[in-house]
Amino acid sequence: MRDRGATLAALCDTFVPGGGTLPSASALGVPGVLRAEVAALGRPALVAELDRLLDTLDSPALNLALTGRAVRFSALERHAREAYLLRWAASPLALKRRAFQVMKRLVLLYTYGAEGSPYARAAGFAPPPLPPPAERAPLRLRAATAGETIDADVCVVGSGAGGAVAAAELASAGRRVVVLERARARLEDEFGRGELDGYAALFYDRGIAATEDRAIALLAGSALGGGTVVNWNTSLRIPPSVAEEWQAAGVDDLAEHYESVAARSDVDAEESARNGANAALERGLLALGRRARTIERNVSGCGDCGLCMLGCRIGAKRSVLRTYLADACAAGAEIVHGADARRIETASGRVTGVVARVAGGELRVRAPAVALAGGAILSPALLLRSGIARERAGRGFHLHPVSVVSGVYPDDLGGLWSGVPQSVLGDGFAEVDGAHGFRLEVPQALPGTLAASSPWWGAEQHRIRTAQARHTAAFIAIVRDRTAGRVIVDGAGEPVVRYTCGGLERRLLVRGMVEAARVHAAAGATTLFTLHTPPLERPADRLDELVTEIERRGVVSNRLTLFSAHQMSSCRIGRERRSSVADPDGRVWDVRGLFVTDASAFPSASGVNPMLTVMALARRTAQRMAAAS
Repeated sequence: MRDRGATLAALCDTFVPGGGTLPSASALGVPGVLRAEVAALGRPALVAELDRLLDTLDSPALNLALTGRAVRFSALERHAREAYLLRWAASPLALKRRAFQVMKRLVLLYTYGAEGSPYARAAGFAPPPLPPPAERAPLRLRAATAGETIDADVCVVGSGAGGAVAAAELASAGRRVVVLERARARLEDEFGRGELDGYAALFYDRGIAATEDRAIALLAGSALGGGTVVNWNTSLRIPPSVAEEWQAAGVDDLAEHYESVAARSDVDAEESARNGANAALERGLLALGRRARTIERNVSGCGDCGLCMLGCRIGAKRSVLRTYLADACAAGAEIVHGADARRIETASGRVTGVVARVAGGELRVRAPAVALAGGAILSPALLLRSGIARERAGRGFHLHPVSVVSGVYPDDLGGLWSGVPQSVLGDGFAEVDGAHGFRLEVPQALPGTLAASSPWWGAEQHRIRTAQARHTAAFIAIVRDRTAGRVIVDGAGEPVVRYTCGGLERRLLVRGMVEAARVHAAAGATTLFTLHTPPLERPADRLDELVTEIERRGVVSNRLTLFSAHQMSSCRIGRERRSSVADPDGRVWDVRGLFVTDASAFPSASGVNPMLTVMALARRTAQRMAAAS
């Protein structure tokens, strides 16, 4: 077998060959970074998958069967390698499209996202100066120690929106609370160190997680403070139609809990300034006679300093780091970080504790009550590894699939990395099919993410596209999904997300792209493009032609880049144990003392950004936990 390093370098340099003053991807060290990042996930199967792809690319025999030519990819000249990749990109074979998209995303992410990347500079990105950090929140933190046993009244697994609220409520009720957080603690003075560093330290699977078929990129916080540290501050409540569904599942009125968590989190619309992209969304919606709502955000003293999704260095984001975790610690709770909960222990139908994997071994927390708050991907995996709710845990999984349409504008909009991430909401399409529809919002995106998600149809086409980043606004259509996926665990006990959009979701994703394109055109964009492969782009004055082509192409796995930043419902609450993991109080069926207090408990998809609802539902459940004990 030839050197895989040479094959990987050839692959990287096909996507980013350099030219003029710009170096190639391999000259920037991207091949080594890419392999190291995949290895750092700690999943040998993914490293093996990468190696199989490289072996396939450089095998004359396999290429003879696949292409009719007995060639090595690494021996081809660049334009021939480019043509080779484009055949894979447009292939009718799903495995070829998947391989192309995975490698395209990784190479471009690590090229444009690297600190000081000349490609990010060419896209118009200049890292904002780091402001002085806020004083660290007063937390009782300590690193996990192998072999240790800790006694507590309650063990809270996870420190995000749900876990932090549960910990604060239970500690204030006089319980001895220990919070287990799988990530290493990172606080205010450590935020803002760069895109790749932030993804590696603050996101699940180092920011490159995806569904099993790699068709939907998954963004999920995995940090002290969970998603509240990296999200875009959007603080919404479920609409009445969803509230009715949840009431039928036994979740009664959340109004009191919403009011409490919103007040503690400084939720209001006073600091929802419009950056270039949000102003365009508002302008386009109003021009079409559509409502444009101002988004309420959980911030206080926001300096609009950028890099919001890498943690708030100035402490303006009222994440649970600065609210509920501080409250919990003030009431006596302790946070043990670097502790990955691997199994829940039970005896005679009652929870007795949690065992966590830590550096050098295991740690055990002995407790008669456990609040499960690891998130909609990790919580069901923990139950499955523990042999709890095996027939139901992981089922009913929802993720709000997201499609994107971008518009290029005559004016410099500042780039999607600048200003307030989300301040405008278009919810006029929220109930297209009963209680299901989509909402239009604006994402924050740094250069690596922008480059990785942009269609690649040759290096020159991609370079031209990314050079327009400061003039480009992206609108996302966030779909409330009805079709459910599933979270399972692999042979090593790690979670695998199985999800395929159903007919309703595909129709709504298409409609979302169509309406987003219309809003861009009304807002004054000159060029419109989707994230299809091959690229789909039209001048704004040929909008009808673009709409027809969007509808013709539709949504096909790995022919359209999709995202999800909202995962939920994988350990859902319900009245019937045959179709739910927990009862209406959040108590796991048949296991006394075990409660679900995160987004996995949602009876169905929320339809809106879930943070505030996670917190409200966790407060409700924690109060029931306290009453039960």
